Amino acid sequence: MEIFTLKLSGHLFDNGDLLPTYVDLIRELWVGGYRMVVVTGGGSLARRYIELGRDLGINESLLDMLGISASRLNAQLLASALSDIAYLPIPKDLNETFSAWTTGRLVIVGGFQPGQSTATVAMLVSELLGVRKLIDCANVDAVYTSDPRKDPNAKRLEKVSIDELMGILKSRTVAGTYDLLDPWALSIAQRGKIAIYVVSCNKPEALKNVVTKGVGAGTVITP
Repeated sequence: MEIFTLKLSGHLFDNGDLLPTYVDLIRELWVGGYRMVVVTGGGSLARRYIELGRDLGINESLLDMLGISASRLNAQLLASALSDIAYLPIPKDLNETFSAWTTGRLVIVGGFQPGQSTATVAMLVSELLGVRKLIDCANVDAVYTSDPRKDPNAKRLEKVSIDELMGILKSRTVAGTYDLLDPWALSIAQRGKIAIYVVSCNKPEALKNVVTKGVGAGTVITP
């Protein structure tokens, strides 16, 4: 039985047409014998509340808490849609996640604490449970040397080590602006020997191919 962690971009929850496809796919994989923990991002809901909060002069830690609440709401939505197989209520930290995992049900979580991206949460959960494979369904189709939306010379990376990627990524630590994979998340993946497979959240078939066939990732990041 293969076990993996599935990181879902918050952007997925902004697409009412795509989300049901993921609900069906996750259920299909689970029924097919694959086991996973799912970590959800906050998406536009988090960004909206963070922007409103910032306009009101709220500090970064409290803004992070708003983002965490949004990510947990997305997790609650997904778990409710999968209530026949998913654990409820949504775990809020590693201890609760471990307890939920021991029930044998599908565990879905959002953010845990301020200053910590959901990518970091996904790595911490993977390390806790001894999972060595993380599939990141992101709002990009792969990892690039720079932002391809801004830099026409950005190069797509099909395979890259964590050490190499650390030298490329520039982290931001302002609430709501975490990179695809921030340095803290990568450092945990490195110490936990977790391989990361980046796929586009707009292509659910890519997720299925990576899980069932081991092919189709936009970028493979090796520890």
